[in-house]
Amino acid sequence: MKNKKVSKKKMLIVLIISLFTILGGTLAYFTTSGSIKNVLKTALYQNKIVEEFEAPTNWTPGTTTPKTIKVTNTGKIDMAVRVSYEEKWVNANGEELPLTDSEGNVAAIINFNEGWEKDDDGFYYYGSKAYMTKVAPNETTTSFISGVTFNKNIKATLNESVSSDGQTITYTSTGEGYDAAQYTLKINIETIQYENNDIW
Repeated sequence: MKNKKVSKKKMLIVLIISLFTILGGTLAYFTTSGSIKNVLKTALYQNKIVEEFEAPTNWTPGTTTPKTIKVTNTGKIDMAVRVSYEEKWVNANGEELPLTDSEGNVAAIINFNEGWEKDDDGFYYYGSKAYMTKVAPNETTTSFISGVTFNKNIKATLNESVSSDGQTITYTSTGEGYDAAQYTLKINIETIQYENNDIW
């Protein structure tokens, strides 16, 4: 009788272990894990601005100072280009002058080149805003300008003094006008990926 009880006990333990084994087996799942790595390399976007300009030290009315400024696409993406500019005159006394004299003459005349069109937003577009000229890789724009002319109608501002004997008249600059003044032309260049030029 005792052997039967032990045997039943052993059977019960074996049954419980078997049950756990079966349940454990049914709770297991087929699983797998994996990963995919994608590397996306962006295109090279860069350009080079090349200027040819030699600042004069004795710029006189009626003379033109040559100046060229071009953009070369040194990247791998087509681009569009636009340009704006700022001018400033400062006289010999350090005071800012207007861009035109009292007679309405523009003091510095910028000589614009063909191939650039001014839009209502104040920018000059390579081509035009509606039809921008594409600058492909390794291509260069034409120059925005060819030079700047000091208007021949601009006069010096002078003081006249007569010697006490009346035989000598001396004219000296007041420092208030365009003579002995400094003119600054700042050109701002912007480029954009050609396919996105509609955001301009």
